[in-house]
Amino acid sequence: METNTEKQNSDRAKKMLVWLGVAGIAMFFAAFTSAYIVLQADHFWVKDALPSMFTISTVIILVSSLTIFLAKRSVLAGNINGLKLWLVVTLILGFGFTATQYLGWNQLREQGKFFVGNISNLNGEYGKDYVILMKGEPLLYEQGNFYKPSDIGYTEPINDRVNDTFNISASFLFMLTGLHVLHLAGGFIWLIVLVAKAFSGRITASNYLSLDLGSIYWHFLDLLWIYLFLFLVLIR
Repeated sequence: METNTEKQNSDRAKKMLVWLGVAGIAMFFAAFTSAYIVLQADHFWVKDALPSMFTISTVIILVSSLTIFLAKRSVLAGNINGLKLWLVVTLILGFGFTATQYLGWNQLREQGKFFVGNISNLNGEYGKDYVILMKGEPLLYEQGNFYKPSDIGYTEPINDRVNDTFNISASFLFMLTGLHVLHLAGGFIWLIVLVAKAFSGRITASNYLSLDLGSIYWHFLDLLWIYLFLFLVLIR
């Protein structure tokens, strides 16, 4: 039979593995956002607002972080019904977050922004709905023609060059948000297992390690999304 010391050591090791996994994911996204900044400075880059649905996503995932905290507080207080309630609510909010992400991607597609597409696909009014940057400076636009930022005399249109350019900005937006949802899938699996354990009585005030590990990962996904959202708002 496992002694109390052995159990504590085992629990610490499992927590360490989760933290190592979290650190690895954080480094992965740090690399992608760094590449985003580098490419933005060297290529034609579309600057526009994020889909409104992403703001709703942010509110939902923040609330879900609160509900999983309440689930843990409930089990520590011996309130198993509260544990069940808040875990189910967290799971529902997770699905709500994913749904609003999908709706946000639909908004992007309606604006002519695709994972694989050119700047020529863009819909909307230049200067109002979007701006195209060239090495950090907005292109000049006059009577349907694009000009380099330095071409203040509007002497040499660069429409062909602009329109045939791959819309890297949209690709990165789909990639960053899509990868976050992909990692969220692991959180869903964990939450479903936690709900099953809660309803079968396998999570108690003296045995809640799985909930503790799941909450660490879920809170991390919350913080990761906040980082991505603020990054895209401020840098995009």
